[in-house]
Amino acid sequence: MKQFPIGFWNYTLCGEQGAKDVCDWADLGMTMANSPTFHAGCDKQKMLEVLDACAEKGIKVILCDSRAHWNGASTDPAAYEKRFGEALADFGNHPAVLGFHVGDEPSDETAFADCIAAHNIQLRMAPHLTPHLNFLPYWEGQEQSILHAPTFVDWAKNMVTKADLRILCYDCYAQMNPGEDGVHMYYTNLRKFSEAADATGITPWTTLLSVGHFRYRTPSEDDMRWQLNTAVASGMRGILWFFVYERAPKANYRVPPIDEFGERTEAFAHMSRVNRHFLHQFGDFFMEAKHIATYHVGKAYGGYPLFLSGKTDPVLLDVTCDHGLPAVVGIFAHDGHRYAAVVNNSTTESGLFKLHVPLGTTLWRQNWDHSFGDMKTDRWDAFYGETETEVIGGDWLAPGQMKLYRFD
Repeated sequence: MKQFPIGFWNYTLCGEQGAKDVCDWADLGMTMANSPTFHAGCDKQKMLEVLDACAEKGIKVILCDSRAHWNGASTDPAAYEKRFGEALADFGNHPAVLGFHVGDEPSDETAFADCIAAHNIQLRMAPHLTPHLNFLPYWEGQEQSILHAPTFVDWAKNMVTKADLRILCYDCYAQMNPGEDGVHMYYTNLRKFSEAADATGITPWTTLLSVGHFRYRTPSEDDMRWQLNTAVASGMRGILWFFVYERAPKANYRVPPIDEFGERTEAFAHMSRVNRHFLHQFGDFFMEAKHIATYHVGKAYGGYPLFLSGKTDPVLLDVTCDHGLPAVVGIFAHDGHRYAAVVNNSTTESGLFKLHVPLGTTLWRQNWDHSFGDMKTDRWDAFYGETETEVIGGDWLAPGQMKLYRFD
């Protein structure tokens, strides 16, 4: 993909959406989308209408076609090849198609065998496409209960090798539960999947929450910003949102971006602003930069290491907050430079966050126009100071807000 991947789970049926709906996707800041689901008897032209509109908007599509689902791929590969071949002939050469969706959340030996077989068949028959497979979130003991591997990284290495995965994608929504247990689970998943992707050399994606349901609160704009920025600062290189369309209301699902009446809600504006702001200011950088490490400041969640003053980084001596709020610090490398992405790790409070570097170091901050300004002279909205040993610079950050800095 040429743009940072931000997409969504769709769940509508082919024929229920058309070109006008793709305009909504573009307005939401989506660079990627799951298509409506194509079943036997669906009108192929309706899907092509959606794909044509996506191509015009520069949106890449994960094609959801029941013929591509993993069911039976390991026990009857010839039958799977036949039905996938039909889906491939219908849609596989369209310029908007990134790849076909293999399936969601395998959880037993049969499903794992099928998704491995299906992924391999898709790659062999369509090497120009990238299949999409989504995994369950990690929980303690999963290695024994369903993965049957000594460690999570061991499982990932085995899965990536057997299926020839290109993307390691999962979903986790516990961060929107009451209390901090879910926040710990959220960061545990970011850490586990990021480490597994690093160990296997593939790209990590995560699915974030955009609709309240069960005990999960309806995400505010601050919540959406916090989820997106903390995920990227933790090394994720692709984002899916669950979900955009309400359809027929079930359980206590509520206030998605487009509701059960087909109308835009307040969540639409929140998601649009969060996605488009990220893409405008940061998207190009995070498409190219290499994730080195992630640290937590103030309080560590999910097994991440605390940033230790004067010990963690050779140039970045410390990150502090005048108001005692926690932070996430992602360290990245790009074009021979070292960068820090600093995120306010509170979902409710703003605070002044400061970076400390050795005296004589130039502290650069990325601007809205993508340029980097020397904070000593370009700081009208920021803090800057010098002591006998340090340069100290930083910014007020809203809940979940991120700023990007470079050190020379």
